[in-house]
Order: sequence, then C-alpha cells, then structure tokens
Amino acid sequence: MAKSQKIVIDPEKFAYHFIDSINNNHIDKSEMRDAAKKQLFAYLSAYVLAEQFNQSEASNFLDNQQINIDNLSMGKFLELISQKTDFNAPNM
Repeated sequence: MAKSQKIVIDPEKFAYHFIDSINNNHIDKSEMRDAAKKQLFAYLSAYVLAEQFNQSEASNFLDNQQINIDNLSMGKFLELISQKTDFNAPNM
C-alpha cells in the first residue's frame, strides 16, 4: 500500500462483525476491549498482507518458474508463497 493511502475501516461493519465473534466465542465483558483490539489487529494484518500481495504480481513469488498459477491447488500456492522471505517479512 502506498504511504499516501489510508486504510479506512467502516466502524459499523467492524462492530457488527465483532458482535458476531462475541456471540460465537462467548467473550466476557471484562475481556471485550482486549478482544476487540486483537480482532482489529488481525483484520489490519490481513488487510495489509493482502495489499502487499496485490501490489506484487503473483509471478514474482514463483521466481520465473514455468508454473501456471491458475492450475495450482490453494495448498501448493500457499506453500510457494510461504517459501518467499520477501513476502513473509513484516512490512508495517
């Protein structure tokens, strides 16, 4: 993500998703703030990771191998991506 771009989270949508997670995980009132922070951190981590991936072409992860990405299973694709240190390194 370019440094000039801002991540904007719809507070209402985030709150509704958080409420769904509370209902599924039975979070105690005393733990709600910490649980919300953890969920927000997870959301932002996933968002930034997806943005990093989108900014790079998938073929960059395959080192010019003659592999058709469309024919890879999700497991094999994730395995190839996880082997690449430039994608695994945090960039926050």
